[in-house]
Amino acid sequence: MLITLRLCLAALLALSLCTPSSDVGEPRPLRLLHFSDLHGSALHLQRIVDYMAGQELDDAIHTGDGVMCYYDDENVFESVPGGRRVLNTIGNHDCWKGHLVWAQTDKPYDATKEDVYSRFFVGPDPENPTIAGWGVCQPSGVNDPESPDYQACYYYKDYPGSCARLIVLDCMHYDSAQEAWFEATLSQAREAGLAVLAVTHYPAEFGMVPYDAALTPHGEDYPQASDPDAVQVESMTDLAFRAVDKFIDEGGLFVCWLSGHNHNDYVGMVKRHERQMQILVDKAGELDHYMQDADRSAENTDAFNIVTWDPVRRELSVERVGCADGYHGKRGFTVPAASR
Repeated sequence: MLITLRLCLAALLALSLCTPSSDVGEPRPLRLLHFSDLHGSALHLQRIVDYMAGQELDDAIHTGDGVMCYYDDENVFESVPGGRRVLNTIGNHDCWKGHLVWAQTDKPYDATKEDVYSRFFVGPDPENPTIAGWGVCQPSGVNDPESPDYQACYYYKDYPGSCARLIVLDCMHYDSAQEAWFEATLSQAREAGLAVLAVTHYPAEFGMVPYDAALTPHGEDYPQASDPDAVQVESMTDLAFRAVDKFIDEGGLFVCWLSGHNHNDYVGMVKRHERQMQILVDKAGELDHYMQDADRSAENTDAFNIVTWDPVRRELSVERVGCADGYHGKRGFTVPAASR
């Protein structure tokens, strides 16, 4: 089952085209498989890996919560053949050692960035770290114990043939060092003429206004709150969105945020940052009471997206593979590309 969402960003941004080097040729579309909140499901990861084998994809990105519940739970990205090739993001459950509970604190996630880096980015064999196979660029101080970027769980990856940069952030340990790195990485992308897709587990701190698309539920604001300035307890700091605003103001091309956490599909414009789109994807793992997709069955068990950025047409498309509610009775959504 496919749901297609095409979004023309020219109406949102004033942009400059990337000029690829002569050995690259005309820019080609970037194709990413986006899934999230696997929560320890080896079955669904295997199905995704098998799907990847038959597709022309640049990468697969998982936007956090790979473990069933706690930090020490099985890391299926290590146990499922082919799972190590998936780019990963740190989520809240990946940082939850279980020592703290919700009754005691609203932030029970006590794994340090060094803990999660060792477990999810290095893996069981330090001589063959998982992240070494991703082809990504890490902070220069990632291996320096004296650096504020030591064992940082953020990185970027360039796709020169598509004039694009994917930037992955760690929402669980966002600090001044990560903020400085993010701003510098955005600035470098702008100078290189690269469009940016940003990745984080959590949705935006102040929520989103729905974008009229097939993967937006019922046309409601997220979160549904009477206070328009309500802050979400589990959310990506607004500082990151301010950094993107600066990037756009200085002439950078921002495509979208890719996220998860809520076990819901949602496409919206970030509140207070109306030029930024955030795309949440439903839970990829087993059906549970949080999930909104009531049509999952043994024959319809998957829930992940194919995200395509076309640098020539400046068009973003999202295709659902697997189940979806088909909000508003729609199975797809298109915005014609505007003239430039």
